[in-house]
Amino acid sequence: MPPVWVESGNRAALQIPEGKLTDGAAYRWSVRACTSTGCSPWSAEQNMTVRVQALPPMPATQSLVLGDAALDSASVATDCATAGCATPPTGQLRLGTADGHTWATRLKANFAGLPPGARVTSAKLSLTRADCTTQCVAQKPDVFELSAPWTPAQSGKDLLTAAGTESYASDIALNEIEFGMLVQSWLDRGENEGVALTVPGTAQSATYHSGAATDATTRPKLTIEYLPPTVPGAVSDVVATAGDTGLLATWNAPVDGGATGETTYVVKAEKSDGTVVGTWEGTATRAAFTGLDNALSYRVAVTAKNAVGTGPVSRSALVQGASVPGGATRYKDYVQAYLSAQGKLVTGVSPTAADAAAASPHGTAFGDFLGTQEGALVATREALEGKGQAYVGSSSALTDTVVTKGSTAGLVLVRTTVVQTMTVRIDGVDQVSEDTSTKRFVFGLTGDTAKLESESDDTSAGQTLSTTATAGTQVVATPAETGTADDSGALALGADGFPVEAPIPPGAQPAAYFNSAGAGAWAFHNTGVKKEYDQDCTNFASKALYYGGGMRMRTGWYRSDGVWWKNPSWAVWPKSSYTWSGAENLRRHLLGYRSQYYVTDVNSLRSGDLLFFKWRKEPVYNHAAVVTGRGQGQVNLAQHGWSNHTTLNAAIGRYRGSENPIVSVVAIRLVSTN
Repeated sequence: MPPVWVESGNRAALQIPEGKLTDGAAYRWSVRACTSTGCSPWSAEQNMTVRVQALPPMPATQSLVLGDAALDSASVATDCATAGCATPPTGQLRLGTADGHTWATRLKANFAGLPPGARVTSAKLSLTRADCTTQCVAQKPDVFELSAPWTPAQSGKDLLTAAGTESYASDIALNEIEFGMLVQSWLDRGENEGVALTVPGTAQSATYHSGAATDATTRPKLTIEYLPPTVPGAVSDVVATAGDTGLLATWNAPVDGGATGETTYVVKAEKSDGTVVGTWEGTATRAAFTGLDNALSYRVAVTAKNAVGTGPVSRSALVQGASVPGGATRYKDYVQAYLSAQGKLVTGVSPTAADAAAASPHGTAFGDFLGTQEGALVATREALEGKGQAYVGSSSALTDTVVTKGSTAGLVLVRTTVVQTMTVRIDGVDQVSEDTSTKRFVFGLTGDTAKLESESDDTSAGQTLSTTATAGTQVVATPAETGTADDSGALALGADGFPVEAPIPPGAQPAAYFNSAGAGAWAFHNTGVKKEYDQDCTNFASKALYYGGGMRMRTGWYRSDGVWWKNPSWAVWPKSSYTWSGAENLRRHLLGYRSQYYVTDVNSLRSGDLLFFKWRKEPVYNHAAVVTGRGQGQVNLAQHGWSNHTTLNAAIGRYRGSENPIVSVVAIRLVSTN
């Protein structure tokens, strides 16, 4: 039987184990749509030829050995509540039980010797045993990233407090622990309090030479392998799509970004003789140019740059625009009118899609398409009104718009960036949010009549896969594991599909838990952070936990529920553990491996809580969002999804009138262990 995958939406990615595809061999694929009542016939089989290409060679790494003054080390008795109650012998470090005390060791490195922008590929710690020379049994210590400063002038109890209970590594031989991701995270965040090494009281103790050891060769060392910072490599797959007096350029990021930090792009539109007619600069991998001449040919030249400098230029092929029937302005007006009518339907200015279309001079161009959305939009509007919430304002603006002919005769595409502003009135108080998204609108032509046929995300619809083996890292979101999710702890949903609101007990106050306020604040202010996956919701939530909430990474095999880590953005594969970027996997990780509890009352939700959503037709939780606070009785969310800033009721309401509504929401609150 051929490989099969199931995916909601109109995109899917099938990962086939290495060695299962033969270079140059021909394969076939087909697709069909399924609903709760059955599946359509398979589409006609499509042929494809597989080209397996090796990964590009990694640049040569350099080594930096940190020791002596660059690697501070100290041991302390953790059963002491006061400093100096016990000290190890001079020149030694201890782990475990010795001389009636339990010992832990703190190590903190100074990374001043690493050049700015260096990309860490590996970091290994070397401690030399002082209690044996041959046939030493390797210790497997627990490694804890410190969340607060600690010095030898403090007690061992203080060290345990700074270490918390969330270990970075456990049950791994000391010389095999990979500290590379941890070192890179310290460099990225500009924070480094070091690590604490401990072993359980019943585990074998050991003594190591310290930084004060007489023999310098036995002192602790942290060996870091890194890529020196360079300019970015060339961008790939530069495509210029000609439109009516304009063009849209897209490209893939360079395989080698050259350095840590942000990569930006400089894009120039050129005539065939090299004359530059327009320049764009930004972090997106697309750029639009308008005001061009359909009688001339153009190409785009794209370069990536970072803090080190600018990389090589990559150019597209020459393309020439062509007029679309009726002119480009006609279709821009249709899209603007459609979005305006949709806003009227959402806000209730127009009670039905027919009314919204009739109020527009271009209603015949989009009325039928808007009519297919009426049921869900009206049901959501009415349901939200019953919850004291209503959309009272909606406006949309188009920017960077290019109108092109379709791939077949009779089709016209509008590719544009939509900036949508929504005003939500919650118990009489207005809240305004703004979201930006790339959109593709397809119109079908019958004679002179144009009708809107589809609306989609333009970035996904127009994705060009790189020919390199890194293509999977560009578009494939880490999938949730198969199976059926446990719905324990879910918020109670009423007959209307919205959370049941129980009265708040008099005098109830939120307790001081895990750094949830930081996670919520990061999520609120960073919804515009660049998406790294086609489905980026869980990656966004994990970043909020890490950068805002201070949740610690855990190393290990990337498909394990017990780990949680993210490789630097320049890493090839895997980018992250399944728990970092898959909603169901993150949910299982939090429940099984972190200090947490369910929040089962919607009125108790607060900033930094994590919400996981499950749809009726999906067996697992497939979306994650971060609570950013409460306002006028509503729970506010930040996410990478349909609307980056929304409310819990609005998120549920969006799907309430569809065939696949949200049926379960789980709220998890992390508890501080520091």
